[in-house]
Amino acid sequence: MAMDTTSETYFVEAQLSQHSPLARRNATILVVGFAAIILVGTFLLMLPASSAMERPLTFMEALFTATSATTVTGLVVLTTATDLSLFGQLVVLLLIEVGGVGFIAFSVVLFALIGRRLGVAERMLVQQSLGVMEAERIVRFTIYVLGVTIGVQLVGALLLWVRWAPTEGVARGAYLALFHAVSAFCNAGFDLFAGTGSVLFGYGRDPWTLTVMMALIVIGGLGILVIMDLITYPRDRRLSVHTRLMLTGSAVLILAGFAIVFFDDLFGGHAFAGMTTWERFWTSLFTVVSARTAGLTIVPMDQLSEASALVVMVSMFIGGAPASMAGGVTLSTIAVIWVAVRSTVRGLPQAVVFGRVLPLETIAKAMAIMTVGTLLCFTITLALLTDRTGAMFPVAFEVVSAFSNTGYSLGITGDLDTFGRLLIVFTMFWGRLGPLTLVVMLAQRERPTLVHYPTEQIVIG
Repeated sequence: MAMDTTSETYFVEAQLSQHSPLARRNATILVVGFAAIILVGTFLLMLPASSAMERPLTFMEALFTATSATTVTGLVVLTTATDLSLFGQLVVLLLIEVGGVGFIAFSVVLFALIGRRLGVAERMLVQQSLGVMEAERIVRFTIYVLGVTIGVQLVGALLLWVRWAPTEGVARGAYLALFHAVSAFCNAGFDLFAGTGSVLFGYGRDPWTLTVMMALIVIGGLGILVIMDLITYPRDRRLSVHTRLMLTGSAVLILAGFAIVFFDDLFGGHAFAGMTTWERFWTSLFTVVSARTAGLTIVPMDQLSEASALVVMVSMFIGGAPASMAGGVTLSTIAVIWVAVRSTVRGLPQAVVFGRVLPLETIAKAMAIMTVGTLLCFTITLALLTDRTGAMFPVAFEVVSAFSNTGYSLGITGDLDTFGRLLIVFTMFWGRLGPLTLVVMLAQRERPTLVHYPTEQIVIG
C-alpha cells in the first residue's frame, strides 16, 4: 500500500487543520466516543460481579482501571489477576480490544452490517483515526484491518497456548494465552501473572514466550499503514518513506536501548541479578521492546539503575508509529524533527529523507506535537510534586508512562491519592487521543483578515 508521501501529508494536514470545522467535529466525536466507552467500562467494573474482593470496586478504582484499559496503558491501582473476577477481567479485555483497535473501526463495521451508508464526514473521521489516505473502499479497508488484527492476535494466542497448556491446562491455558496476546498486540500492559508469585507463569525467561509476545508488541506498534505496506510489498516491491522511517527508527531505538539495559548492573541496577547471560539477553530485550508503550513487566522496574530507567522513559515518551496501538509523541514525530535538524545542521535548504522532501507543514506539526507533549508531561509532573513528597524521577516516570500509554511504573501508582489518580487518568486519556486531537477540537475558527504583516528575523541559538 505504498503511496506518495506528499499527497499523504497533504491529506493529514487538511484533516487536522484548525481552519476546518469538520476536523473539529471529528475530534469532538473521538473525545466523546472514548469518554463514553470509559464511562460504560467504569459502570461494568463497579458491578459486584466484577470484583474478586469482599467489596465492589470504588468509583475511582473502576474509573482508573477502565481508563487504563481503554487507553491501552496498563497502569493499575488493583491487581488484575487477584482483585478482579473472571467477569471483571473479561471487561478489561474487551476495553483493551475496543481501545486498541479503535471504536471508529468497530463503528464502521457496525454501519456496514446494518446497511447504513457512510457519509463524507464519517469517511473522513475513519481516515483520520486509522491513518488511511484514500477515501475509496473505506468500509472494506476497515473490515480488512479488523480481520488482520484479530488474525494476528489469534495466531499469537495459539503460539502462547502451545507453550502454556502443558502447565496451565487446556482451558485455562487458552484463556491466559488469549488475554496476553490481546494485551501484547494492543500494547496494553495488562497481565494476569502479577501477584500470582510467578512471572509469565514460569515462562518469564523463556525465549519462545518472550519472542511471541515481542512480535505481537512490535506488530501492534508499527501502525496500520506500515502493516499494509509490508503485506503488499511482495507484490509492489515498494515501501513508502513513512514505512522505511518507522522500520529504521524502531530498529535503532530497540538496539540502542538494549545496549544500555543489558549492562544494567554496571550502572548500579539489580533487576537482572542472578540471571545467566542468556536469560539476561532475553529479559533485557523484552524490557526494551515492551518500553515502546506496551509496558508488560517481567523484571522489577524499581530495581533498574537510573540510567536504564531513563532509557526506558525516553523510549516510552517516543512511543511507536502513528495509527497504531502504541502511544507517545510517536516515532514519526521524532523522525521528522531529526531529519529537519540534520538538514539544518548540514545547511540544506529542505528537509530530505530517502530522496523525498518533507513539507514544512509536516515539520510544523511534528514540532507542535513534541511541544504539547513535553508541556503536558512537565505540567502534570509539577502538579503531582506539589501534592506529594518524594523523589522527582519516579513521578516523572509515572507521568510519561501514563502519557505514552505504556504502563511501566516505579511503584508509586498505588500510593497516589484521589487528586493524583485523577491527574493520571487525564494524562492517559490525553495521551491516547493525541495532543493535536484535543487542540483541534478546542481551536477557534480563525477570522479571515486582509492584513498581512512584514517578515522579520528573530535571533535564536
